[in-house]
Amino acid sequence: MLLRFRSTARWIAVVAAFFAMGWQAAMAAPPATELKVPVEYYKLPNGLRVVLSQDHTAPTVCIAVYYRIGFRVEPKDRTGFAHLFEHMMFQGSQNLGKMEFIKLVQQNGGILNGSTRFDFTNYFEILPSNKLETALWAEADRMNGLAVTEDNLKNQQGVVGNEVKVNVINRPYGGFPWLDMPQYANANWYNAHNFYGDLKDIEAATLTDVQSFFKTYYAPNNAALAIADGGKIFRRN
Repeated sequence: MLLRFRSTARWIAVVAAFFAMGWQAAMAAPPATELKVPVEYYKLPNGLRVVLSQDHTAPTVCIAVYYRIGFRVEPKDRTGFAHLFEHMMFQGSQNLGKMEFIKLVQQNGGILNGSTRFDFTNYFEILPSNKLETALWAEADRMNGLAVTEDNLKNQQGVVGNEVKVNVINRPYGGFPWLDMPQYANANWYNAHNFYGDLKDIEAATLTDVQSFFKTYYAPNNAALAIADGGKIFRRN
């Protein structure tokens, strides 16, 4: 019994010494390298804000454009316009036809998407880094000359209306985060209205309404461009 006790005590001493050495080594180790993300901020003469970050982790580039127009920013009697324009932005522009923006990105090995949020609407593309200029050209083309036509408007009014019916109105409890909770939780109209948009507002939208909305909220001085570049073509001009 005494022998077993001495053996156990010896093992405890060994383990204690081991942990003590490990603790001392950890205390003596140099501090971990601080994570630093290089970010540069610019503002162009046309009011466009630009955020640049160079990252060589992968030879890819991410381009994101944020417009300050979201659910809580859209004006009264224009509910659903922020979401409507998320769809309109893929319907063609001055030099790219309907859905050609998507084809351009995908055929160059990229992915893309867009979303409407509370305070902004964003669009992004991730491409091989040597396609940065291609993506910037495409984003500039639709910012400058989106195809806001009667045909595109009617088409997307139907698409958005169907999306609202499928995802919200006709889905059990689908309206809770969009139609119920904001209205009961807030008194301010901008936080309490139907974020998906009243179908009557979307369906009543005229071409003049939509063109005015685009000129107001999709202007360079209401946008921010973010670029995270992992290639050698990253330059400051």
